[in-house]
Amino acid sequence: MVSVIEEVSKVQRKTGNHPIVIHGLDTVSRSAIFCGVATTIERCKTEGVVDVFQVVKAMRVQKPGAIQTLEQYKSIFEALLAYIDSFETYSNFAS
Repeated sequence: MVSVIEEVSKVQRKTGNHPIVIHGLDTVSRSAIFCGVATTIERCKTEGVVDVFQVVKAMRVQKPGAIQTLEQYKSIFEALLAYIDSFETYSNFAS
């Protein structure tokens, strides 16, 4: 999921940072997970903050019912861990 989010971000930047539409079958499960991960990653990049609770809370204002189960909530954390772990894989910083 992280690589898909990064690819979407790359295409979005190339096309002028216009809004994108994410739509799934029921609009509240997989698409909400995607949006939750993408939003949390963006906040991490821009603000240095990882706060899944606040991201989900804000999403539910826009789309009631988003992230309905504990498994969906955990999926966001797992994707964020994969994103954070990718720093170690792609890091070019010397110790």
